Formats: sequence, structure tokens, C-alpha cells
Amino acid sequence: MNRLDDRGTYPIREFARITGVNPVTLRAWERRYGIIRPERTEKGHRFYTDAHIAEVKHILYWLDQGYPIRQVRLLTKEGQTTPQSLDLNQEWQALREQLLLAAQSLNAQLVEECLNTGFATYPLAVYYDYCLHPVLSQLRGEDGALHSKSFEYLVSRKLAAVMMQHQRHIKGPAVLSVCNHPQAELETLACACALSAAEFRVEYFGPQLTPADVQRVSHTLDVSHIWLHVSPLADSHDWQTFIHTSDRPLMVSGHLPFSLPEHSDTLQMPDRLAPQVRQFITCAAGAVGDKS
Repeated sequence: MNRLDDRGTYPIREFARITGVNPVTLRAWERRYGIIRPERTEKGHRFYTDAHIAEVKHILYWLDQGYPIRQVRLLTKEGQTTPQSLDLNQEWQALREQLLLAAQSLNAQLVEECLNTGFATYPLAVYYDYCLHPVLSQLRGEDGALHSKSFEYLVSRKLAAVMMQHQRHIKGPAVLSVCNHPQAELETLACACALSAAEFRVEYFGPQLTPADVQRVSHTLDVSHIWLHVSPLADSHDWQTFIHTSDRPLMVSGHLPFSLPEHSDTLQMPDRLAPQVRQFITCAAGAVGDKS
């Protein structure tokens, strides 16, 4: 741990790893909405306390219910215990419609702008659950694959770039992010990017790795955990064998055509990305931190 002292204070990157909220979003919340106001060192560096952790958990609770950040700010600033009457879907619907229009018009610049705004305003996993994933699902369900393919390319490229930017300053043991089919790559990148935004070092080597490749990579890099996102389109036999024989703590998400082994090192993740990231932080952060 990189605590500033023994009173329960944390620099911004350690705080991001504990809460799952990346430093860019923490700064945006402070500047735009006046929430999560950190303390400052004599040199002006931000640091956070255990009270800030409790405040972030409160904010994340309402965000996970689908409340937009502007409404959550009112809850925080005015001390309300329950939200006022609000059409929860209204603001998220506006964000989805803007992103969908950008995708359908093949406007790469507008897609980029939408993603930049979303990633800065919300934890990536929350933005994925309430905006990115619904738009992706709608595009995949439309006639013709052009809009879906182009959108997936643009989003995957953006997620990979953001993840690489996060990774420049992150040290310690890695989480190996894996998918078993190319069509699961975008979801895998979203997960990897959300973990890296939460200050975990993530390694990802594309959708073509075999189970034997994953085993070799995990040993070569001495990763602390493996996160496997499963697509029902893939041949599952070799992956089922891998899951049952993996010697690393394993998180599994996606569509499983088989049951998981009943031992503590394999964990089936929830359906949505935000609960997945929270569960990973709860289950794995201690182990990762002990090795860093």
C-alpha cells in the first residue's frame, strides 16, 4: 500500500484501485460536480481518506441503480437519502441516442467525442453497462453488419488505447485478460479497460490465444489472476479443460455452456460489468496488493 501515513489516507492512484473509479473521473467529479473533494498535501497533491471511500461507495450505489451523475450529485450535496422522482432513463437515453446516431452515420470523430465524455464522467464499467452495451446490442440486432462492425472496431480501438495509457504508470503483478472467440473481444477489452482504470495492471494479447497459450503466458508473466470471457460461439471443450486445470485464480464471465468446478480459485462473475469489477476488487485486490 502507498498510504501517505497511518491515518487511513491514500494518494489518488491507490484510492482509484480501492474504489474502482479512475483518477480522470475522480478529478471530473471534483471539478464539475463538487463531490469527492480530496485533501491536499503542502505541495498540492490530492489525497483521500476512509471517509472518501464511504462517499464513493454511496455514489456508486446510486450509479449502479441507473441514476445519472447529476442526480447523484444532488443526493450527495443535499444529503438526501432517497432520490427525488426522476425518469432514470432520460439522461442515459440521450447519451445512447447520441452514440447510436454517431455509429449509424459512421462518424468516427463523434463516436470518439461521445466515448471521451462518457469515460470522463462515469466509471468505465457503469458507462459500458448503461450506454455502450445497449448501443452495441441494438446495432448487432439491426439488419446488415456494417454499422455493428465499424462501431465495434472504433470502440475496441479506443478501449485498447485507453488501457495502454492507463498501464504506463501501473506496476505490480498482472491480471491476464482472455477471451475464447473474436466476437467476445469488445466485451473483454471493456473489462480489461475497466480494471486498468481501477489501477490494476492488465495484460491482453488478442482473441486468438488457445488454452495452451494462456497457460504459457500466465507462467511467463507470473500473473496473479486470469479473467476469461466466454463466448458461446467457441468450441468449449478445451476451455472447459483449462478452467478445471488452471493453477491461477480464475474469474469467468460471459455465456458458459458448462458448469464451473467447485473450488475457491474459480469464480463465476455477475452478468453486468460494474458488479464484475466490484467483485474482482473485493476478491482479488488484497492478493494483488500483497504482491506489489
